[in-house]
Amino acid sequence: MIDLNGDKRWIYALLIIAIAASVYSHSMVWKEFYYPTFGNTNLHVAFAQHILTHGEYPIQNDYSYGGGIPTLYVPGYRLLLAGTALIAGNMDFAVRLLVMLFAVLLPVGFFLFTRELFGDVTGVAAAFFASLPAELLIYTVRPLPQALGLALLPFAFYAIAADKRKAAFALTIAIALIHQETIAFLAAGAFAFAFLQALSDFARTRKLALPQGAAWTALLCWALALFVYVGWHFVATGNANVFDIAQFKNHEGNIVEFNLFLEKNGMVLTIGSLLGLVALATRSITNPREKELLLLALALVGIAFIKNDLVGVRVFMDRFIVFLQVPLVVLTAYAFTGICDYALHFDWNSILPRRSS
Repeated sequence: MIDLNGDKRWIYALLIIAIAASVYSHSMVWKEFYYPTFGNTNLHVAFAQHILTHGEYPIQNDYSYGGGIPTLYVPGYRLLLAGTALIAGNMDFAVRLLVMLFAVLLPVGFFLFTRELFGDVTGVAAAFFASLPAELLIYTVRPLPQALGLALLPFAFYAIAADKRKAAFALTIAIALIHQETIAFLAAGAFAFAFLQALSDFARTRKLALPQGAAWTALLCWALALFVYVGWHFVATGNANVFDIAQFKNHEGNIVEFNLFLEKNGMVLTIGSLLGLVALATRSITNPREKELLLLALALVGIAFIKNDLVGVRVFMDRFIVFLQVPLVVLTAYAFTGICDYALHFDWNSILPRRSS
């Protein structure tokens, strides 16, 4: 791959620029409107205000539907918002500070995750590409639980890929208590990775065995995610039926056709990730590497989630596009650095006409 002469200062200087670009793109929360009322912003503010006023989390008083029913939403983001507002002294200022936190976390998380898979240069490229998808910006400029979940997701995948088990467990628990869709993607991706690794091991040894290393950490994260989220649901509702909620009953969400997929991802991310996926799959077929199987698993899970209508689930298909963008950004960065590396090392003299004497 591209060599920056082993000088890490170039890497970190570029990372700082990527962080600055992300902060700039998210800086719209400081202007254009008095209060960021995107989506359910004020709903979560209501819970944070309740916590500050009464010193408790209203488990049996869901403000979404007028109160008096169990709160199905996990409490992590609302507790963080209440704590930030308590320190900042102002709720308006607190929500904007949290968006700035998301803006910083995104490129750093993508850098760490991608660097663990493909090295420093591809990691820096991913940090820049994290600011490319409009969908990722839309969902992280809103001061909502999903934004925090998305900002933490690359860190969780980094911890799994690096087999940092304690960090992976901590991030899994945190995300499970922050946002339901995010933990669903993390858990499914972790399980798919463990499954692919087990298949790879079986193909090599012809023996069935539990996965080892990072894949084992991923499988434990899957189990932990289920335990924590189902545990919260049981505490809130008195039952463990997580499918007995309005989103599943009403089949909320829009079907994802190719035009919508292209609109949400754009040409650069679509073509770049496709090139990266083909290159990665081609290499993994002959010599699968554990960490690269994680990326393939995330891409497959993302595609399955946005097309869950094909198996009758029909829930949040279009909203899962932004989670699919996590592996797509990494794949695009992989393709970009691969193309740059090829161009830098290609013998252009072999195709250029010779100078006449």
